Amino acid sequence: MRNIILFTVFLLISCGNKEDNKIKNETIVIADSTIINSRNHIMESDTIHKKSDSITHEKVEKVITNIKYLTNTVEKLKFEKLQLSRELKISKQNVRVDTVFIETKKSFWGREKKTITTKSDSQDIETIDSTTTEKVMDTIK
Repeated sequence: MRNIILFTVFLLISCGNKEDNKIKNETIVIADSTIINSRNHIMESDTIHKKSDSITHEKVEKVITNIKYLTNTVEKLKFEKLQLSRELKISKQNVRVDTVFIETKKSFWGREKKTITTKSDSQDIETIDSTTTEKVMDTIK
């Protein structure tokens, strides 16, 4: 008899909690929808990441090609500078020019008086000599 009473009590208790099962089912549905939404957001962020990564990769490739082109141009210009500096040699000469003025004056009695004045100028003259082939060190590195 005791067993039957216990069985009926458990049966009544288990049948009386239908509202709790509905609440549990609703929370499971809300949790499932949250998981589905987060999965959708993850997929969207992954596609956006792939697009932005491809755009960044393209821009990096363009910059790398520009750097290579400019590096080659700099190397060519260095080589041309070295060739030209080997071919040409600029020499500076300091030239001094003296001018002498001689003036003669006759006096009343017929005597001549001579005055001598000098004027000197100095000039810097640059001459380019292309026959020398001295080695010139490159200062740009």
